[in-house]
Amino acid sequence: MLKMANIELIRKLHFKEGRSIRQLAKDLTLSRQTIRKALQQNEIPTYQRSKPVTNPVIDPVKPIIIRWLTDDETAPLKQRHSAAQIHRRLVKEYGFKGGESTVRRFVRQYKQLKETPNSSIPLEFDPGEFAQFDWGEIIVLLNGIETKVMLFCMRLLYSRKIFVKVFQHQRQEALFQGHADAFDYFGGVPKTIVYDNMKTAVKKVLEGTKREEQEAFIQFRSYYLFDAQFCAPAKGNEKGQVEKLVQTARAQFLVPVPQVSDLQVLNHYLLEQCDAYEETYVPKTKEQVGERFLQEKQQLLPIIGTHPCARKVRASVNSLSLVNFETNAYSVPTRYAGRKDAQINAYVNHIEINIDGNCVAKHERSYEKLQEIFEVDHYLDELERKPRAIQHARPVRRANLPPSYQEFYKRSLSKYGHGKEFIKLLKLHREFTMETVERAVASCVKEQLYTADSVRHYLYLMTQPEATKPAPIKYEMEQSVTVKAPTFSPYDQLLQKGRYIH
Repeated sequence: MLKMANIELIRKLHFKEGRSIRQLAKDLTLSRQTIRKALQQNEIPTYQRSKPVTNPVIDPVKPIIIRWLTDDETAPLKQRHSAAQIHRRLVKEYGFKGGESTVRRFVRQYKQLKETPNSSIPLEFDPGEFAQFDWGEIIVLLNGIETKVMLFCMRLLYSRKIFVKVFQHQRQEALFQGHADAFDYFGGVPKTIVYDNMKTAVKKVLEGTKREEQEAFIQFRSYYLFDAQFCAPAKGNEKGQVEKLVQTARAQFLVPVPQVSDLQVLNHYLLEQCDAYEETYVPKTKEQVGERFLQEKQQLLPIIGTHPCARKVRASVNSLSLVNFETNAYSVPTRYAGRKDAQINAYVNHIEINIDGNCVAKHERSYEKLQEIFEVDHYLDELERKPRAIQHARPVRRANLPPSYQEFYKRSLSKYGHGKEFIKLLKLHREFTMETVERAVASCVKEQLYTADSVRHYLYLMTQPEATKPAPIKYEMEQSVTVKAPTFSPYDQLLQKGRYIH
């Protein structure tokens, strides 16, 4: 077999110096067939080692390294050997004399041999048939504080139309609310949505593509009539379009780190970015996302109504008329103290507390920790029975009542020696708006009137419609009626002395 140097020489002598095959065979003492074969080769063969090079330092420990790496395949991702850890173990347990770079090189070569080719099949989807969903994690400066929030991302696969929204967490209520908002934005529901095996949707991964889904998730998707398709475990590439969307949203929409006063401002901005994304061209086509979406929108399932986007939690009411939820406590009317059968409907921005099938309390949801959220009205009936407790009642002290209320309370307590009038005042909120009562209280304080009846009197004056003057009565006289002018001569006769008239 010709060596690389000989082939190179033959080609140079023939193509550069113009020597014929016959002349080359004679000069190089080679057959004409060998010369022709050398000239026909398009690539010059590289040098090949006849025997693989041995490495006396690493070779003895290769089986040990391979065994550790094989065991790692079933270990948690964050508890697998790095090359540095393997080197330390080899030095400590086997007296290894080689360097860390030698171990690192072998580990890299071994992993490359183990890897299967990363190939994929080009896919194509019909309008309205499929969407993909995923969460992403981002950092924002919320009121100047670095805060981790979750990015809800959904993409329609035919048009590549996107929907992106930020939530404070990725619990089930945020999952449901994000879906409902996405459907409203798209103007319809895709027939199938692809997910990973998130716990808010999947209770248990079964054999193959089968999943035991969470009951609340089944109810939600059954209401909107879409099907769920779940990726194989650890196969996020099966929803590659939405994985790419998470990266795009981070890189294009959220750099630099957003600085906002509340998430609603950020979500308004993200919705504008979703609109602007319609001008992007769909890969491998000459159509924009917006053009394709006009076609896809017609094929989406109709939205038949709204489903409560809430997570349901069983709870009890303690003796303070508080219901514990996550790390906070929320008040209910005191008549429900001690009940063990309350149900909390947790929405993204508020919670509802239900007892006996009725909503008995509704509060803005707090994401701070160890908070007590009171509604003053919940405690007024109990305070009427125990008026002396009002001075130290936490629900009243933390209510942030207007200054006029504070003045009314202080003066009425000083004048009457109890807080009954103030409690009656607070109960007026059950009949009138906060703004109206506040104006009435301010008027009473100005006039130094410190009774609830005085406040009610002002409320009556403020809320009663003004009396209207009656319209004048119009009489139309008949033209045929004539009235004779009176004569006064008989009265003149009476003025004469001794006269009378029959």
